[in-house]
Amino acid sequence: MDDIIEKINFILKEAQFETFLLDNFYEKKNKFCFDLLAKKQGTIFSVKIFSNIDNINSELVNDIKSLSLLLKSKPLLIGLRNRYQTLEDNAVYMRYGMPFISINTLEKIIENDEYPYILARRGGGIIFLDGQLMKLKRESESISRKELSEKLGVTKRTICAYENDSMRPSESIALKILEILHDNMILKRMNPFGWKIKHDFKESSISEEKDLNPFETHIHDIIKDIGMSTYWYSKGPIPFKLSIFSPSEKQVNFYPIFSGISEDQKKISEINLKCLKMFTNLFQKKSLLIVTNDIKVSETIKKNFIPIVKIKDLEKVENEDEFIELVKGTTTNI
Repeated sequence: MDDIIEKINFILKEAQFETFLLDNFYEKKNKFCFDLLAKKQGTIFSVKIFSNIDNINSELVNDIKSLSLLLKSKPLLIGLRNRYQTLEDNAVYMRYGMPFISINTLEKIIENDEYPYILARRGGGIIFLDGQLMKLKRESESISRKELSEKLGVTKRTICAYENDSMRPSESIALKILEILHDNMILKRMNPFGWKIKHDFKESSISEEKDLNPFETHIHDIIKDIGMSTYWYSKGPIPFKLSIFSPSEKQVNFYPIFSGISEDQKKISEINLKCLKMFTNLFQKKSLLIVTNDIKVSETIKKNFIPIVKIKDLEKVENEDEFIELVKGTTTNI
């Protein structure tokens, strides 16, 4: 998988993206809900590669969705194959409401601004056509709907549905239409970067809370009592354990806050803290680390400038305003 990540990293860098390989901070066996972050002209992409898109689970996809919505970033999901075959080029594969594309499709988008037009489905893909443009082209060629339907072996009503965008042709039918009308411009490209993400934070959070350990549950309850919401990323290691945000519009520019957690009574992981700092700097968001009361902080840790909050100090917070002041005023000199 490392060579695939490097290849995608090279493609993006060649297109003048600034890239960040966060996996360098962790052992190879560990995985984030993204493998690579890329930034260009203020837009951030979170890239995740899947060896088999039929082996993914809903929890991982929910993490990807939540990050994208909280950070206003764009998920870029790359698949190598499904259970049957290698992913085709110029096609979008849907899983859990999210689009997956091949590496070659990504390369065509990045280098040539050439977007996919096939929606892959079992039994054959369907093609997105611009129905209005198809109608104009048919009329310019002096071809009636009846004549076109006879050439394609479909009904006149089907042609009308194609032109009204209420039905999509199969790949074989679409290729015949392109051949008859002599115009590939009627292909309607799909932009996987602009996909509308649907995600229920409340429903996902309830599911995640069932898997929290006692220390995490205590933190969750404190933040809930303060009057804020949390989203936990407990299914896999990422630079943080939870995101904290306000249900209200108060201090909207202050959120989301990303927080790591350390239950180690002896020391804080410098690697995790460094990764958290890199991530929050990239997204220009605030972060903190919630720790046990007896933890010791090294001089190296203190230089990372990530607020470190002991659980006993968090327990004293009564409301959201006090929480904001705690985060703003906390230093690593504890």
